[in-house]
Amino acid sequence: MMTALALVTSLVLLGPGQETGTEVKKGEAWTPLFNGRDLTGWYTFLQKHGKNSDPDRVITIEDGAIHLYKHPADASTVVMGYIGTEKEYGNYHLRFKYRWGEKKFEPRYKLKRDAGLYYHILGPDAIWPRSLQFQVEQTNVGDLIALFGFQLDSWVDPKTREEPMPTFLPPDKGGEARVLGGKGIAYQKHLAGEHEVEGWNVAEIIAKGDAVTHLLNGRVINQGKNVRLVDPEQNGEARPITRGRIALEIEAAEIFFRDVEIRSLDDTPTAGQGQVK
Repeated sequence: MMTALALVTSLVLLGPGQETGTEVKKGEAWTPLFNGRDLTGWYTFLQKHGKNSDPDRVITIEDGAIHLYKHPADASTVVMGYIGTEKEYGNYHLRFKYRWGEKKFEPRYKLKRDAGLYYHILGPDAIWPRSLQFQVEQTNVGDLIALFGFQLDSWVDPKTREEPMPTFLPPDKGGEARVLGGKGIAYQKHLAGEHEVEGWNVAEIIAKGDAVTHLLNGRVINQGKNVRLVDPEQNGEARPITRGRIALEIEAAEIFFRDVEIRSLDDTPTAGQGQVK
């Protein structure tokens, strides 16, 4: 039987198209980040209202899930923000389930439904915080976004290299090395293909050392390594980033989140040991 260590290591090293899935739970305990009842261990941050204030009833917890925008009327104008963890996390495997609701709102009413999960958040709260993001946007779920100084090394399809949002492609499939981010907001699209399904989807993030992996419904769809923060006030010097707060994005689309769970990878090899280069 594969050991828990081997399961985690194989997850980090997987190539696209290989099945992963939640069987990695074997031999390791998953800890709920969201308890299904309330926001213990979390805080809210919303436009206009700031921290832990939700007079518009944007956030509802019911049936073990976080339901965003249950109460606002379809097409109305809403505030955006996120639900963030009070603690910082590093060296972890995180997973969560999401499904879309029906409603959309201004200021994104005519755009694709959008949400996401921020991780490695640094610094003060902001509507779009300094962090990395697992994008949850219809047709773009799993895109890797580096915000406001975050930078990392990854690999892209050479045919898309010069595009504003190049597409991830691992080196064993012909991907070429590329640096993502460093200033502003930089996007790297997920591995080409349709990975999202109707109803509930399972999204996963592996953050081990300074390497990150995105998975959707059991498939690796984005990766990066040497995650760092470029400091413009220090002549562009960069420092490694391996941990930070985690947050569920609230972005003007009705969505449900549940089964937000995490487990430590502190006893496993770092992702750089044998990871794709």
